[in-house]
Amino acid sequence: MPEPGDELAHTHTHAFERAAGYAGRIVEQLGLRGGETVADLGCGIGNFTIPIAERVGNKGIVYAIDSSGAALCELAKNAASGRSTAAEIKAKEADVSNTGIGAGTVDIALFANVLHDINDKRSFLEEVKRILKPGGVAVDIDWNRDAPREFGPPWEIRIGEHEAEKLLRQNGLEPAGKIDAGEWHYGIVLKRAAVA
Repeated sequence: MPEPGDELAHTHTHAFERAAGYAGRIVEQLGLRGGETVADLGCGIGNFTIPIAERVGNKGIVYAIDSSGAALCELAKNAASGRSTAAEIKAKEADVSNTGIGAGTVDIALFANVLHDINDKRSFLEEVKRILKPGGVAVDIDWNRDAPREFGPPWEIRIGEHEAEKLLRQNGLEPAGKIDAGEWHYGIVLKRAAVA
């Protein structure tokens, strides 16, 4: 007979494994060569964190930032089964608008399925710009407004791709490329806008 909590743990493990395949396809498009410093903002249980850590290798660093201590505990369990060649994961329970990551230290700041949930988007995007190294990039992955409503966040809070691009531009991040994030999501690669 299963112990209490076993079913929940199995459900989380199955969901993580399914999502990790999707996240892995996105991580492959980030152009990671090894040794980079990456911030996964709103990392949750590590769907993106772990494939990024494997990709940047033991000379890289991955900051995993989330406001949920429970999610970070699940991330730690998921990471424990990872390979020894993975990057150091620095998990921190914090608001994604105030990460505590050093200024100008991150090659890539990823925020996947996060922007639609942020109330103060300006402060969040200021933090993204603050932590990026010169020449660093941010990557926004989020739900398409036309994705089925029974999946993902409520339709009312979703930010469409064109709306996201406008918001990002208004906050000093210029679209510089696209990521194929599947049929229900979009992916935008961003660079800091040149200061006039």
